[in-house]
Amino acid sequence: MLGLLGKFGSTAAVLFGLVVGGAVAFAVLQLYDAFIDDPAVARVAREGFVAASEKLALQGQVEEMRRQFKLAEATAATDRARAEAANREADDAWKRYEAAVAADSGDDGCRVTDGDLEWLRQSRPAPHGSLP
Repeated sequence: MLGLLGKFGSTAAVLFGLVVGGAVAFAVLQLYDAFIDDPAVARVAREGFVAASEKLALQGQVEEMRRQFKLAEATAATDRARAEAANREADDAWKRYEAAVAADSGDDGCRVTDGDLEWLRQSRPAPHGSLP
């Protein structure tokens, strides 16, 4: 009978050793995973994420700068066209003024000479913001 109990006892001891060994191995692997493996994996994942997000942010900045540049170009072209139109209008108005002064033949006895017209042309103010 003792032989049978000895066999059961040794079998139970082996099974108990396997269960305890498995539990210890599981606990050790869990600790390794929590303190060594997971932080390393997370660090590598964050490194890739940081690089990708920085690249995406820089691409966004470049696209915004391009958009602002195109808008500034369009605005400058519009302003340039308006300035040229204003200069043409000022030239036309000045020529009409010169013609009106030259054509003045009022009864006041005052005559306009070529020297007066030349003085009038020289006294004309330079256009503001003139383009080269």
